Amino acid sequence: MEITINRINTHDVNGDGSDLITTYSVAENGKEFRITCRSNRYGRSLGMEEKEGLLYVNRDDNMVHWQVVALGGGCGLLIDDYPVEGLSPWALRGVIVAERSQETREITITTQHSKDNPGQTLILINGNMEDLSQWK
Repeated sequence: MEITINRINTHDVNGDGSDLITTYSVAENGKEFRITCRSNRYGRSLGMEEKEGLLYVNRDDNMVHWQVVALGGGCGLLIDDYPVEGLSPWALRGVIVAERSQETREITITTQHSKDNPGQTLILINGNMEDLSQWK
């Protein structure tokens, strides 16, 4: 497994820094995704560039899902929920690390195989290993 994450840009929605949308390029298994992170006083949410809805990790199947909620007839809600093929929970975790740390350099998530730690997942920022405990 190897995932690379690069910050593309940050857009200030209101012009006062209170509502920011940061876009990341995420490459995983030969596919590229444009993931957005919207940060405001209410919190953060992840989405896909130019698409309505939110990204989240479904605990039942351990897959990234894309969920769109809209008002339906009779004041009901219409909820569409789709798995995102080719995008892993580790990719979302890497975007969250980039967002929280305000990192602008490339982030790589990879699996290291050794006798002591078979299949250990590492996060590298600009080629240097980072301690994940601070981002849990």
